Amino acid sequence: MILMLMSAVLAGAAAQPGGGVEGWDGARLLALIDADMAATAYADGRLHPIADAEDAAIVINPGTGARLATAPVSNTVMGWPGSMVVSRDRRLAYVVSSRGPVDRGLERVERNVFEDFPDARTLTVLEIETGDVLGALDVCNAPMSVDLAPGGDWLLIACRDDDNELTVVPLTDGDPGAPRPFDLDLPAFTTRAIDEGATYAVARPDGRAAGLVLSNRAVVRVDLELGADGVPVAASPGEPLETDRWLSVARWTRSGSALVVADVGWGPRPIDAVLNRNGEIVSFALPATGAPKILGAATVSKSPEAIEFNRVGDLLAVVNMERTYLPGGLTAIFRGRSASSLSLVAIDDATGDLRTLGKPVRFRGVLPEDAVFDADGDRIAVVVYQDHGAPRSDGWITFFRIDGTGDDRRAVETGERIALPRGGHDLAAVD
Repeated sequence: MILMLMSAVLAGAAAQPGGGVEGWDGARLLALIDADMAATAYADGRLHPIADAEDAAIVINPGTGARLATAPVSNTVMGWPGSMVVSRDRRLAYVVSSRGPVDRGLERVERNVFEDFPDARTLTVLEIETGDVLGALDVCNAPMSVDLAPGGDWLLIACRDDDNELTVVPLTDGDPGAPRPFDLDLPAFTTRAIDEGATYAVARPDGRAAGLVLSNRAVVRVDLELGADGVPVAASPGEPLETDRWLSVARWTRSGSALVVADVGWGPRPIDAVLNRNGEIVSFALPATGAPKILGAATVSKSPEAIEFNRVGDLLAVVNMERTYLPGGLTAIFRGRSASSLSLVAIDDATGDLRTLGKPVRFRGVLPEDAVFDADGDRIAVVVYQDHGAPRSDGWITFFRIDGTGDDRRAVETGERIALPRGGHDLAAVD
């Protein structure tokens, strides 16, 4: 009976119509759509292609739910959320893609999606207002994430390449210049070629250092020497800290005193994403001198791939995919496929201490991969890849409000939704 009631609640939330969102403080959202595969292709290799579907970036007005612009931008879900960043003046978006497309009519890959989809090398520049694609640039092998320097004058790109873990792209009035690759000469932590090099990179708030995740398993501080134009000309890594975790998205705290990283609880084998434990959010100290160390950790739920700070910097939204990437026939065997969840984690910037607030909030949707706060931090948008039991179904953006204050803060799903094509996986608040 309890399971039936929960299913009814989830179905009821899903049935509510889309449209405008009340209380969202911000004019635009930007969503990336990967048209190449169903979410469950990770598990069974069946792509379930959709005729005429194309990769895209979609600009949305949350107040009305209207699409303001749609641009054909190559992108992929096969990486951690971090494929897109918006310029400081909110005029341009920069999108990296670590994987290229396969034939649009391909029904099933021969081995698995990671081995059968080709590597890509591109950074695409998009004008947000019009949806015009202004150009594309070859930056490195398999660019895994892109971040904007605090001053807005260069991009930091993690590269899945042991000979070029980091690439910096100078920006002049938003236009990208020649990429500057850096071979950091770091130890290899991977047992699979698909995990080589850097799998995530973020610039510290002062722009003079970066935090890197290596092979999904280790973290390292990289000090950056800035040239006369304020763009890095040299990069010097510190001592890496190898973990027994499977690390995804990274964020610096507002002060830059700690690097906060999500641990999905997986491992390198396919079965590790099926038998995974609850994930954690972990804060690391990466000092200029001395050994890096773990400052704190907070348990959330299964597969916390995406994390995002509010603008005050004291609260993290954590998107738990659970096991929704598994095909429907496995629902009765493995818990966590029937719903995703959202967790809230508070952080003490001075100490790096993390505290999980309340229990995970379940919501309908398969493979939710990213979340953003609105400007005043009392609303959260989460992008959902597709629906349950229907591999060609549309996706959507679902919304939560924050109730309470301090450690009594809780996330409540509002029932509001903005429709997207199947494949939404990265989300940015433009205003």
